[in-house]
Order: sequence, then structure tokens, then C-alpha cells
Amino acid sequence: MNHRSLKGSLLIASPQLQSPIFARAVVLVLEHTEEQGAKGVILNLPTGATMTDLAGKLFDEDFAWDKPLHLGGPVAGPLLVLHTRPKMADLEIGPGVYVALDAAKSQHLITQEVEPSLVVANFSGWAPGQLEKELDEDVWVVAPADTAKIFAGLDQDLWWTTMRDLRSDALRDILKLTNLPEDPSFN
Repeated sequence: MNHRSLKGSLLIASPQLQSPIFARAVVLVLEHTEEQGAKGVILNLPTGATMTDLAGKLFDEDFAWDKPLHLGGPVAGPLLVLHTRPKMADLEIGPGVYVALDAAKSQHLITQEVEPSLVVANFSGWAPGQLEKELDEDVWVVAPADTAKIFAGLDQDLWWTTMRDLRSDALRDILKLTNLPEDPSFN
């Protein structure tokens, strides 16, 4: 079997997916191997908590930062930070996008209020073959990731904009249209 890793890709929940945590979810795939399955984080599920709420509880120091904490999925895991600083990376997800899993690195990124960043608790996980089965059943649509989408975490419309972009790209390919202007008034 020929395995194609989806690491660094986005999984966009199909409109039919009714799972409370995954309905209209946009998931960034962090790891994907045939042997281990897949891990990812939901990008568009902010919680009511902020970094200020974590200060003094999870970290050794108090600080104030209104950046929201996101829920990455239903699987308990470490607090992680998606960011763009290679020196603070434990893992490269895609070009210019990194994740800090180490508690000291995460704390540094958070207390320094590094931007762009997305702070995530927990993750989404798939057993070997499970994600492939869900893809075959059209539960997810795969899309390329870019930093604008990854760090648009407060954008509750991320699912809509990502689906719209996919449909526009598909229509452009079907109609064999190239060099479309960004502004329709330039037609």
C-alpha cells in the first residue's frame, strides 16, 4: 500500500459531520504515518480561557495576555504552541510553521507573547488506517495549509472561508480559468 502523509495539510470537516467537537472543524495535521496513524489540532475552536487564566497555574510566573486558549481535540495531551520561530521548534509542521511541545519552550513563547502563534490544549488523534477510512467516506476534505489559515484561530468563519476557497479553486480548475483578478472590477 502506498501511504501519502498528510502532515502539514488541513482537514476540513464535511458539512455532514455532526460530531459536536468536529462539526465545522479545520484541523492541522501535525503527524501522519502508516504505522502510528495521525495527530492534529483543531484550529478554529477557541475556549473561554486566555493565557492570563493559565498564568500562575501552569506556569511559574504571572503575566497578562488576552490570547485565547484553543481546544485541539478530544485527546488529552500537552499544551502546545504553533508558531513561526525555528529556534523554539520541537517539530516542523510545514514551511515556516513549527510546534513547541516542550513545556519550557511553550512557556517562553507564551510569556514573550510571540506572534503569530496559536496556543492549543489537547489534540485530535486517529489510529492507523482510521483517517484513511474517514477520507474514503468523505468525512474530511484535504486542503493545503498556509500560515494565514493556521494562525486565523479567532476566525470562527475559518471553516466557511476554507470551504469557499476550495470550491473556488475547484471551479477555476474545471473551467480552466487562469490569471483571475482579485478584484472583479478589473474584468
